[in-house]
Amino acid sequence: MTTQIPQDFVQEITKERGVSNAELETVFMALEGQPTATIASKLGISDIAVRKRLGEVYKKFRIGGNGPGKLAELRHQLLVLYQVGKNSEEFISREGLTTSAVTIAHHHADWGEAPEVSTFYDRTEELADLQKAILSDGCRLISLFGLAGSGKTTLAAKIAKLVQHEFEFIIWRSLSCKPSPENFLANLIATLCRHKISDLPIDLNARISILVEYLQKHRCLLILDDFEMLFSAGELAGRYQPGLEGYKELVARLGVFNHNSCVFLIGTEEPTELALLSGEKVRSFKPLVSEEIGRQIFQEIGLSAREKDWQILMSRYGGNILAFKMVGNIVQDFFEGNVGKFLEATDLFIEDRISHLLAQQFERLSNSEIEIMYWLAIAQHPVSLMRMREDILVKSSLSDLLKNLESLSRRSLIEKVNENGEILFTLNPLIMKYVAVDLVEELRKEILEVIKTQGIEKMRLLKTHYFGKTKAKSRGWKSSLSRSILSLVKNRLQALFMQTTTSEESLNILARVALALQDKSPLEIGYAGENIRNILTELTTF
Repeated sequence: MTTQIPQDFVQEITKERGVSNAELETVFMALEGQPTATIASKLGISDIAVRKRLGEVYKKFRIGGNGPGKLAELRHQLLVLYQVGKNSEEFISREGLTTSAVTIAHHHADWGEAPEVSTFYDRTEELADLQKAILSDGCRLISLFGLAGSGKTTLAAKIAKLVQHEFEFIIWRSLSCKPSPENFLANLIATLCRHKISDLPIDLNARISILVEYLQKHRCLLILDDFEMLFSAGELAGRYQPGLEGYKELVARLGVFNHNSCVFLIGTEEPTELALLSGEKVRSFKPLVSEEIGRQIFQEIGLSAREKDWQILMSRYGGNILAFKMVGNIVQDFFEGNVGKFLEATDLFIEDRISHLLAQQFERLSNSEIEIMYWLAIAQHPVSLMRMREDILVKSSLSDLLKNLESLSRRSLIEKVNENGEILFTLNPLIMKYVAVDLVEELRKEILEVIKTQGIEKMRLLKTHYFGKTKAKSRGWKSSLSRSILSLVKNRLQALFMQTTTSEESLNILARVALALQDKSPLEIGYAGENIRNILTELTTF
């Protein structure tokens, strides 16, 4: 152990994990192969104390299980972490070479649209896991999918730089321009094999076969970014656009057939075929939520925060890297660097750039997925599958509901939590805030349309979703935002009415509509009658 990894490196890594000096001393002896009894004798402590110290170290490295396997796993983790650092420093620092100019005799790199990673926050654990999957486990297909702003592309670029010397060819491609699979393969094969495009067979499967054969003979690292751009908007996740279905066959064959290369897929939306391919050689990763990264971002900007403020920031922004960058700049520019003042002045701040990224994802949803997102935003706390099915007005089969939830999960838009053995579904605070704002705007438009037409013909959300406070409380729902959906609607409408002289007439129209709905069947109008009455109550309460 000590001949492979310097003690000072082990000391540095363990200190980062909060390992004490006493625990470190015990670890060194255990890694050298000394039995527990020998360690106890040398340190003048009991066997139980030795095992307790090692147990604390295992916890800090997130190593579970029982028996000697835990020490072996610790040794493996330290070795991988050391190799990550060693490979990225020693190889790149060869005489006359720089990070951007690293090449070896058989190494060719075409970084395409890969981002320049000038700043990279500590993601040691994720880098170690990815390097293990690529090098030690020989994974041929790896997916890295997650929410916009979570740092997926930067993480992929970093690991690609670290392992590039293990490959003959590096190619990075963005699929944002949605090339046809035939054209994409033609250009990729031309780049790899030096084939003339005019000499290639027209048949898609034949072109895939040529690519797979090359990947079998040579070790290549292919990174395909913006993969979600290949999928149709308005449908469940992972369904390819017309004319792009050939990518499904490409992904399947890259995952099934043995080859010596590694293909990376990056995006916000997972292909459906990955679930069938998942196994020893096909892995899926998601960027981890890291409080430490948030702290590093704030420190870089020159900010610090009290521990309780950090917990609030994490609960509001869920570790989203882009959100922390945007919020940090806002705190610095408008709140004199005082995080506490920012938290007191704002509920959940969403900067325009983040809203734009979330809007792009939200606009891709099917109508049934949007309906579920709205219900979860109204509930504002985890909801069970059965409760969701009971409340959704337009009934669908349990199978369809599960398909929609699975689709939202592949888009990284919903979260699952386990409470007392029951699986519940919810939205992270950032998504919940965005959806709530979108919902309020749609409701405002519907209410104004009701006032304009003096009818309910164009109602949608007012019929299908319930916004009443009383009924929500009776169902055990509680609000985690500072104001209910109805209160937000009230504020938007009152602001609008203040600019006109028709507020009293508007309220009278709503009252007449509510009266006309009293005798209507719920099967006909859904929640519309109750919602209009609740909105009237809000607007007339001061």
